[in-house]
Formats: sequence, C-alpha cells, structure tokens
Amino acid sequence: MRFAALLCLAQIAIAAPLLGQSAPIAPKPDPAPVVPAAPVVLEQFEVSAQGDDGYKAANAISGTRFNVPLLDLPRPIEVITSEFIEDIGAREIGDALKYSGSLADNGTATPDDVTGNNFYNRGFQSFTTYRNGYRSFGVADTLFIDRVEIIKGPSSTFSGTIEPGGTINMITRRPGPNRSGHVRLRYGAHDSVRTELLYSTPIDARKKLRVLLGAAYENYGSQYDFAGRERKVYGGNIQYEPAPRTRLSFDFQWQTTRGVQAVPPIYFASTTSFYVRDVPRSFNRAGSESASSLVQSQFAADLSQQLTPHWVFRTGAYFRGQHQGRNTMAGSQQLVVNATTRARTVARIPTLQFTGNDNYIVQGSLLGDQTYGEVRHKVFLGFEYLGVVDQRSQQFRRPTNPPNLNVDTAGPADYALGAWSTYTTRFADTVLDSGQRGYTLSNIVQLFRNRLLLMQGYRYGQFFQNNENRLSRTSNSTSQSADVGSYGASYRLAPRLTFFVSYAESFSPQTATDFSGRLFAPVTGKGWDLGPKFDLIEGRLAGSIVAFDIERSNALQPDPDHPGFNIASGLDRSQGVEFTLNARLIRAWQVVFSYANLNVKTIKDPTRPANVGLSPPNVARHQANLWNRFSFSEGLLKGLGLGVGVIYVGERRGNGNLVNIPAFRSPAYTKADANFTYARRLFGRNTTFGLALQNLTNADYYASFSSLSEPRSATASVTVRF
Repeated sequence: MRFAALLCLAQIAIAAPLLGQSAPIAPKPDPAPVVPAAPVVLEQFEVSAQGDDGYKAANAISGTRFNVPLLDLPRPIEVITSEFIEDIGAREIGDALKYSGSLADNGTATPDDVTGNNFYNRGFQSFTTYRNGYRSFGVADTLFIDRVEIIKGPSSTFSGTIEPGGTINMITRRPGPNRSGHVRLRYGAHDSVRTELLYSTPIDARKKLRVLLGAAYENYGSQYDFAGRERKVYGGNIQYEPAPRTRLSFDFQWQTTRGVQAVPPIYFASTTSFYVRDVPRSFNRAGSESASSLVQSQFAADLSQQLTPHWVFRTGAYFRGQHQGRNTMAGSQQLVVNATTRARTVARIPTLQFTGNDNYIVQGSLLGDQTYGEVRHKVFLGFEYLGVVDQRSQQFRRPTNPPNLNVDTAGPADYALGAWSTYTTRFADTVLDSGQRGYTLSNIVQLFRNRLLLMQGYRYGQFFQNNENRLSRTSNSTSQSADVGSYGASYRLAPRLTFFVSYAESFSPQTATDFSGRLFAPVTGKGWDLGPKFDLIEGRLAGSIVAFDIERSNALQPDPDHPGFNIASGLDRSQGVEFTLNARLIRAWQVVFSYANLNVKTIKDPTRPANVGLSPPNVARHQANLWNRFSFSEGLLKGLGLGVGVIYVGERRGNGNLVNIPAFRSPAYTKADANFTYARRLFGRNTTFGLALQNLTNADYYASFSSLSEPRSATASVTVRF
C-alpha cells in the first residue's frame, strides 16, 4: 500500500508546479470528449442533477470526490435520481433501493426506524451510509433527498469507512436560484397519513443567499396489530456565496419518531422445520406496551474556497445525535405446540433499552483539476476525523419473562408487560469513547485525449476506543490501524462505449466487543470489478455489465454460546454479474431494468465449521427488477402518467441463527406495483394527483426471513407546486 501512496505522489508532483499555469489543448476531430484548460469553477467539484435525463444520471461524485461522468468512471456506481424516487411513490429510501439488482432488504426494519436504511449489498450486509459524503446513520426522509448514489464493492479510499459490499451516499436537495416548492398530502392503507411542505427561495436580489426549508408529518398504521409510528421531520439547506469563489453550505435535519414495534408472525415448527403459514397475518408478538421514542438530529456546515482557477480547498463539519428509549420484544421463532391441548404459543423476552449516540466528523481536503498538454490530473488530498461525544447503552429485563402468548386466542390483556419500573435486572450498561482518523491521497489521470482514465488511491486509517462496562466494572482500551488502496482504468472503445477494470480494498472498524470484552478486528474486504459501460443511440440506451469478485473477513455473527454477543467469522466470498439498463427510446417512455446473479458463501469459519459453503440469509442467487413509465404530453390524455414495476427475488436461506435446515428457506417471489399520476394546472398552480398501488396481485411472500409481504394496498396523493 505504500507503493500506491508513492505512485500518487509522483503523479501529483507532475501537476503541482503547474498550480498557476495551463497549456491549451488544440482541438482535433475525435469522438472522445476534449477538455480545454479553461478555469475550473466550484460546480465541477460538485454533483448536480443538471446533466440528468429523467431516470438516467450523467455523473457521480461518490466514487472519486470529483464530478466524473458515469461512462468514464472505473467504478461500479448506480444513481437513483429524484425523478425516479418521485415516480415510484417512494415512502422511504429503501423503496427505491429495491430497484437495484444486487441490493436486498435486511429484514430488520421496524416502525420505530432505529437502524435506518440497512441493507445487503452484493450479499454482504451494510450498516454504514453516507449523507453528502459524511458517514451517517438513521433515517433520511425522502423530502430532503435529491439523489442516491450506490457504491458497489469495497472502496475505503474514496468513501472512508465502508463495508466490503458497498454503501450508499445520499445527496440532499439544495435551494435553487428561483422560488419553488410544493405542498403534498398522502393518504393510504391502515389510515396512513403524510403531509409535507418544501420551499426554496433566494433571499437577496443577487441570489447569493438561498434557503430551502421543509417539514413533514406522518402517521403510519400497520398490517400488524398494535404497530404503527408517528414521525415529525424538519430540515433544510442554506447556501451562501459571500464572494465569487467562496461558498458556504448548511444542511440540517431533525426528527422525532414514536411507535410500537412490529414482530411479524414468522414461525416454524420444530417437527417439520417448515414455515407455519396459518398464523393470523395480523398477529404481533409485541403489544401496545412495546413502545419506542426516538430523536435524531443531523447538522453539517461546509466551506468551499477556490484558491486558483484549478484548485479548491474544502472543509466541513457534521454532527449527528440519536437518543432512544424503547421496550423491544424478542423471542424464538419456534412455535411451541402443547402436546395435549394443541395450543400454539410463542415465547416473549421484553427488553428495556436506553441508548444515546452523539458523534461529529471534521473533514478537510484539497482538490485540483489541472491540465498540462494532453494530460489531465484530478488530485484529492483529504483528512477526516470522526469522534464520539457520547455513546452509551443500558438494557434492563424483568426478573422473569412474561408467559408465552397464544397466537390464536391472545386478547389485549394477554399482552400486558407492566410498567418500566418493573424491569429491575440490568444486563448491559456500557459507555463508549472512540475516534477515527483517515488520510486519503488519490489521483485521476486522463490520457490520449481523455480516452484512457487511470485512477489510483491510498488511505491510511486509525481507530481507537475506550470501552467501559459499568455492570462488570471493567474497561478496556485499544487502537487499530489499516491502509488500503484502490486502482482502476477505463478506456473508451467507441464514442459511447467504455470498458473498465478496478481493484479496491476496504476496512470498517468495529465498536462491538466479544463476551470477554475484547474489541473485534476491523471488517476488511478486497474485490475486483470489470465490464463494459454504454450510452448508445444518442444517450437513449445506457447501462453496464459488471462482473465482480469480493472477499470479506472478520464479519460478526451471533455467538451460539453467549446469547446477545457476537463472534467473528472467517472468510466470505461474493462473486457474480450485475446488469443495469436505463432506456428512453422515445421521450415519453422510460425503462429501468436490473439483474444480479450472486454466488455468496462462507469459505472459512474456524469457529463454526458448519457455516462453510452456506450463503448469508436473505441473499438470493437471482434477483431482477423492472420499472417502466409512460407519460402523455399531448392529446386527450395529456398530463397522465402510468408506471408499472416488477420485482423478482429468488429463493434465500432462512434465519442464519438456526441450523441450516434445507426446508427452512424463504421461497422466491414476484411482486408487482403500479403508480398513476395526472398533472394539470389548477387555480394557477401545477397540481398532480397520484395513486400508488402496492402488491397488485396480493402475493403472499416472505420479504425476508423475518418479515412478511405487505398485502395489496393503495396510497392516494395530491401535490401542488409553486
């Protein structure tokens, strides 16, 4: 890895003396793009939707920290645009992520939204998400999201801490130069209501100060008894340009969520090892006393200063806080059947949890975009520090667990858990102080009149942690370090056809400890990607075919001997092929299609040898998604939009905590959704009426080993824009 740093430094040395000069490139007839040595402006270091065409994005910033065309980027990155999020009627970001071929639901989402948008990426679970380049956590409301960039595979060089399967970077909305906004009302199944307001406007006549503000309120019901949530969200973005080459940005979001947990009726019988399908669909092991209260806050401040026409300095800080109290419900998935009465019951283990997590991130970077002759350099030098201000967790249980719950005859009184004061058995009380430092050096070189793009990167990271267990009155301190590299090359075989190959490494420090209190080593990964990218027929047919091979080490899994603790696994491998297609053969018709063939399995596991050869739970070998929408722009049907989506997920392994019984698997399923909109001008305002239909065929399936399908449902909406 030291060689990667030296290589980057050598190439930067070529560009550094040219900080204040640049030689023009003489234009030649060539289909590849020619980049003149014109002054660089701040926008060239930022991603925006200006080059997007409906569902097709033109560029991305997550892979390199530069605004790079997706066609030339030697990294597998997918982009979900704001128009796509809007057209599918996404209630959460996860609704849009399901249309990516190799992403899968982790099956642990609950109405209180504790963990946010966790998911499987290329068969490996991802816990880390990013918000405008900052490592984030929790829920990002769709009201403030402009686009989502999906990074596939390991990439710690350009994305900081990241799991081997990849991550997502959510780019938030920014205020525009003109006044705009909307008011929206949604109403759907289970008396679900959502209202939202978004408003953007310049403040001064020269439009140097711009403000975007928004608020949303939602009250979602549930298909499960007792479950539901109430969420309030406030946020916005402020942009200020005190000078032509200086930009200040403030991004913030605050939300509260109150809800009752949903524990879906996913049970199996020990005698057959099959799912029991006749448990009432609405049954919820958690009653009305399984409540949760969650407060999340996020705030970021960024400064961009253009030093010269070709170099920009950036610095920023991000704060995130989350505090929660909840009475969560656990228990075995095994259905207990009384041999005499044949009564069917399930165990309940209520746990009272109080958690707090406040952390901050400080970043600083120097970015250069310098052309000399016909060689173009894009240089990134970055530093990042993540510190934990306060992270603590307390967990309590009752001296004895409540009686088992009858799944067929349980009444309201049977769910009673008692006041929180009855939870007197404290079994966890920890305080964590930790921090991470990262130093990144990367360089992009474009040669042969920009036909060939070479990318190199190096990152050195340090991690330290002080962990205090107040229950056992023990503490431990540890520190770790790791260095990773990334390399890639992309070559334009034709004006709209490229072939790329890349190798990348990653590491993700872990804050968890084992039963003995020892900190786990970082999760590490390394992987290859290669394949063609295309943007044909004047940009109307775009996509990629990517083959990949990833290895992951030290991922956590439940400790079979100590419930509630984890052990580290050995070596896992994910191999496969991803195909993505974005088509717009005629202006009115947009199509998005993706397919993934994943072969994910454990290669080594000295602690649990039985896992060798098994795949992770919830990961299908075959997965495909299709969304297409037709919009009428003239005639009697002008303003009408029709969209239909189909999601196919193959058979998956069931609960990974159970013995891998071949019969206990989540079967394959196909789900169909639809969205209808009608837009017209009413009372001088652009107004859109919408109807989103979920699960058109009312298919009964297992979305994961721990969650059932949503029954057929409808959500109506009206949006007024100004």
